[in-house]
Order: sequence, then structure tokens, then C-alpha cells
Amino acid sequence: MRHLPLLVVTILFACQSLCAAAVATGLVTLERHDKTIILSNGLVRAEIDRATGNLAQFSLGERAVLASPSYLDWHTGKNNHLARPALTIAADPAKNAGQKAELVFAQNGRGEIDVALHYVMLPGERALRMFAVFTHPADRAAFTMAQARFVSRVSDKLFDTIAVDADRFRELPPADTPFEILGPKESMRFTGGPWKNQITDKYHYFTDAGGHYAHGWIGGNSRLGCWIIYGSTEDQNGGPTRQHNTAHWQRILLKILACSHYGAPNTIAPAGRAWQKVYGPWMLYLNENADPAALRADAERQAAAERAAWPAPWLDHPAFAKAAERGAVGGRLVVRDPQSPAANAANAWVGLAEPSPDWQRQARNYQYWTRADARGNFHIPSVRAGNHTLYAFVDGVLGEFRRDDIAVNPGATTALGDLIWTPVRHGRQLWEIGTPDRTAREFRHGDNHRRWGLWLEYPKDFPNDITYIIGKSDPRRDWNYAQIARIQPDGTYRGATWRILFDCDKSISTGGGDAVLHLAIAGAHNSILRVLVNGREAAIVRDLPKDNAMMRAGIHGQYTARDVRFPADWLREGQNEIALEHQGANAVAKNIMYDYLRLEVPQ
Repeated sequence: MRHLPLLVVTILFACQSLCAAAVATGLVTLERHDKTIILSNGLVRAEIDRATGNLAQFSLGERAVLASPSYLDWHTGKNNHLARPALTIAADPAKNAGQKAELVFAQNGRGEIDVALHYVMLPGERALRMFAVFTHPADRAAFTMAQARFVSRVSDKLFDTIAVDADRFRELPPADTPFEILGPKESMRFTGGPWKNQITDKYHYFTDAGGHYAHGWIGGNSRLGCWIIYGSTEDQNGGPTRQHNTAHWQRILLKILACSHYGAPNTIAPAGRAWQKVYGPWMLYLNENADPAALRADAERQAAAERAAWPAPWLDHPAFAKAAERGAVGGRLVVRDPQSPAANAANAWVGLAEPSPDWQRQARNYQYWTRADARGNFHIPSVRAGNHTLYAFVDGVLGEFRRDDIAVNPGATTALGDLIWTPVRHGRQLWEIGTPDRTAREFRHGDNHRRWGLWLEYPKDFPNDITYIIGKSDPRRDWNYAQIARIQPDGTYRGATWRILFDCDKSISTGGGDAVLHLAIAGAHNSILRVLVNGREAAIVRDLPKDNAMMRAGIHGQYTARDVRFPADWLREGQNEIALEHQGANAVAKNIMYDYLRLEVPQ
């Protein structure tokens, strides 16, 4: 008994030595406390609240980067958070030689779905990795989710510059800077300090999902970067053109799991149908450098490494397909359009998704997209086994390519060879306006659209609305990025009517058959379009998307295309007019964004 104190001291010293050795070698440790669990690997330290599953603090060395706890939430008509989740230690570094720690905070049996948030730390990384699993048992009520996200707020004592991409690298004021709401509510004008009268809006920092893998905050004085990084967008709803938030003022940093902004689809699981989906993984990544550009470049390199290692080899969950359970699809997309010999598939988006609905409207399962090279060659790796539908679209070509019943087998590459895409034509092209790229980028203000109140410029730019003369007008100058409602002297709004003037020869007006006006719509909101040909009503288009892209500083929302067919003898020799009448536009938000217009006449 006289030796017991010495034994205790010896054990304590040994434990301290082991912990110190683990830190020195970058191995992972896990500390249990009454209210928190702490994960560390000698580089970063994550403190996680046991009662809520929130990330209470994340530190690089001694520098804590969070202003408040990070959390997972999801919206099903109300905001939901993990409430008294059950905690499981799925991987204990004390039992795997410090190679991995994994905590699971699971909320089961409450509401329509079960949600589990996983935190993972690996050795030698300045990162905390995460993924979430959403499960809808078949015996639960129907489930509709508009949004799910992991929300962080970083310290404005350490971070001052938002970093979304090469074009959006901007210093923003401290989180307590006074402001006023402009409308919509996300648009704010600073009313004090050096940023007085400057405007910020969270929608200015949205991005297309395709090709985006890293965004964050940088500190000019702290020399720190804090980033959201991930290696795949297969879990994203709405395909590569779906837009989602990244970060915004007050030092908010987001990983969007699912999002219905810009008309993107809700995630829906009906009653009687079991559903499960893994969102992520993603990482919260910290780096340090005096050069902000170097911080960004390092984050991009880390994102590239994540993509190269996909599917994440460390993720062990029955709902996440391992590399051996996946296959690949390859081939070459070839565009053949006799009326546009230069059209090609360079840099085309090529993807695999379900056969229906439109891939823009899919949210429940996974999609796999890649870019073709300069010759149209493509390779889609890491695809879950099964049957898929292949879709493709490319700038400069109207429409999209589709091939059903693409079989993907584990460990194998499905070689499709040359896929010949002959775009649909209904006759000889008489004229076109714009470039088919699913955006309004090439039109007036389309290259500078992230500005509040841009819709207020329309009455100044076009006091008499638009009259576009084929062969003379310039789309960058003479065609607005959005057809909007014009305010009247009595404060009401009236939809604008745009006119297209063009010449025809006698053979078109007397040759018989139908002419077809192709309308490719980049976005719209609560609008009706009436089309008139020389004063005669050709169509009323009512079922346009409702994506609110214009008010959210966008140049595209939910892409759609409509063909307006009319007798060619409605055209006449000499000058003709097609009028696009924006109807029902009794509010400023109601608008139509055109991507591309083309008139075809009988051969």
C-alpha cells in the first residue's frame, strides 16, 4: 500500500507521455469530458458538444477560429436541428493506434426522418471531416426538405476576406457593422464606418454546383484561411447548374447539402417509401500563409486531392458505396449539325442521373457529372452500380443529348464509343439572338449581374422597351438580360413588350409549311409570355419556371425551352415583327430571362 501513490504517479506519467507522443507524431487522440468530446491530432483541435452535436470550437494550434458553435440544420417547413442526439464513438483512436476518430450524433425516431451527423478526424491533417446520413423509413409520414446545411460562423477578429472563386475575393466589414434592409431582405446597405453605402447580399456569393469544391474566409492580419472543401458533388440536387450558397457577410461559412434556391427541387420521400442518402463528406480545413492567393491555391490543391481520392477511402458506412462497388462510363460526344458545322462538344457537361424527371428536378438520389475535353472525350468515374440515363449539353448547341439504359458494373468501365448528337432542327435557320449556354450572360448587364437593384436600370436603358433589328442590333447592347415589369406613374407595374424586326423574302411567305420560333429560357418568375407574329397570336406560354433568379442577382435559374409553331404564310415579304409580350407582370420580381432565340422556316 505504501507504493500506491508512486504507482498512480507512474501511470499518470505514462498516460501523459503517450498523449504527448501522439501529439508529436500527429496521431489522433480523443478526450472525454462531461459536456464535450475533444478530438486532436497535434495540428487541429475540435471541441464537440455532447448534448447538441454542435462543433463548439475548432482551433489551429492555440487559435480558435469559430465565433459561435457550428451546427447542422434542415428545413421541412420549419427549421430543424439535432435535439438530444445519441452519441456513439464509431472509431476510437485509442483502439486503432491513433489512425482515426469518428463520432456519430444520431437523432432517431422523431419526425419523418432520422438524421446522423458524423465527425471524423485523421492524422496529419489540418481538417475536421464530416458527413451526414438522412434516412426515411417506409413507415414514416411523407417527407419534404427544402434545404439542409452545415453552418459555421468564423471569428471576425481573425477573418476579413470572403473567398468564393477568382472573381469573388472581397474584404467585408466586421459582423457588427450597422446596416439597413433594402429588399429583398438579404440585400443590405451598410450605414456606418468605412463601408458606408456599400451593399452586400448573400446571393452575390452563390455559385453553380458543377466544378465548385472549395470556398472560405481569409484573414489578412491573422494569415489564416478557413475553408469548406469536398471531393464530389454527387450528392447535390439539381445537377451542375444548380446554384447554392457558399459564404456571406457576418463571417458565415456554409456547406450546403441540399438547396431549393433558384427553383431547384425539394428533396421528397413519400410515405411508404424507404429512402437513405449520404451527404458529403466535406471538411472544415485550416491553412496559414501571409499571401492570400497562396491560401486560396492551397485550398484548391486540397480540393483536387479530395477529388483524386474519391470515393473517400476512410468513410465506412453501409449507405456509402466503396470504390469496389462503383464503376465508370467513358466515350466521346460528337455534335453534327449541318447548319452549324463549327458546333462541337468541347467542354460539354456530361452526366448520369435517373431517367425522370428532368435532371434539374432530381433531388432524392445521386448524379455524376464531368466535363468533356476539347475533342468531346469524357470519363465519368466512381459511379454507383446500376442503370442510369446519360445527359449532355454544351455551350453553343441548343437542347441536350440523352441516352437511356447505361449499365454500370462494379470495377468496370462502360465504354460507349462515339455518341452522335444531331441537334433538332425544324427547318432553315433564318436568324438567332444570343448564344445557347443556359444563361443570359451575353446580354446587357449579363456580365455584371451581381448588383443590387439592377432591374431599376431597365427604364433608363430602354425607355421605349426593346426593338431589336436582326442584322443591325447587338445583343450585348440592345437586348436586356431580363424582360421585367416597368413601374407606372400610379405605382403599378406593367410587363414590357419586346419587338424583333426582320426581313423575309417571298419564297418563305408563299412556300407553305410551318415556321418555328425556338425560345430557350434561362430563368423566369411567375410570368406569362404572349407571342405575336405580325400582330397575330401564335402562343401563350404559361408554364414557365418560378426561380426568382433576377431578384437573387442571378443570370439563370431553371432552364427550359419552348417551340412556338405558326404557319409560315403569317410571314410576309419585306419587314416582319415578332412581339414578346410579358403578361401578368404586376410586380417587379416577375421576369423572363432569355438564353437564346432562333427562328426556323421551311427549307
